[in-house]
Amino acid sequence: MATTITGVRHPKLGHIVTEIERPPADAVLKLSRCYTGLISDSLGKLGPMQEEIRPLGPGMRMCGPAVTYHGDDWTARKMAMELLRPGDVLVIDAGGSRDYASFGDFSATVVKGRGAAGVVIDGASRDLEGILQLGLPVFARAVTPRNRHYPAGPENCYVNLPVACGGVIVHPGDVIVGDADGVVVVPREIAADLGDQLERELESEPDKRQRLSGPGFSFGVRGELEALGYRFD
Repeated sequence: MATTITGVRHPKLGHIVTEIERPPADAVLKLSRCYTGLISDSLGKLGPMQEEIRPLGPGMRMCGPAVTYHGDDWTARKMAMELLRPGDVLVIDAGGSRDYASFGDFSATVVKGRGAAGVVIDGASRDLEGILQLGLPVFARAVTPRNRHYPAGPENCYVNLPVACGGVIVHPGDVIVGDADGVVVVPREIAADLGDQLERELESEPDKRQRLSGPGFSFGVRGELEALGYRFD
């Protein structure tokens, strides 16, 4: 006879947090002007999601505070979408599944209607043409027409608690930045300081690139290489 385990559950399951702390809007604006590679370098290579988390179409960019959702059921996901504010990014932890879609153009219509900046899915999406027509930035592992049969574990979801997405832990309110290279996560508590730092770096980049492009530019590393034992003939 099969035994059903009941009673004690993980404290996250069935938990929905309706109010989260977001970073200052000015910090999000400054980070939105940055490319993901620059942010990753400034974070010591921490923060980038796995390379499989890719934009569904060309030219997709997004930046905004994370509203997080764990699970793959339609009922709880509707609640997560209702909690989105303009400029937010919906982060869906679907366990990395590439075989079943966790998002489609109906959900994209709702998310875009709430003024969200975009969506990241550790899983698959469907309805690619509809999403591209809407113009909503969506980043995911895969695209498939296959959807789940609902309900799919509606009691085993949670909203606005830490989730794992693309190999990175995402807390509600962390800043999610996505571009053609992928997605990087900036912890909420350092978003303002990092935004100020990167704003200064971006201001200095044109002069740096101009110097690098000059015909007489040299890295000046010959002495360093000779010290390492390199021979120059």
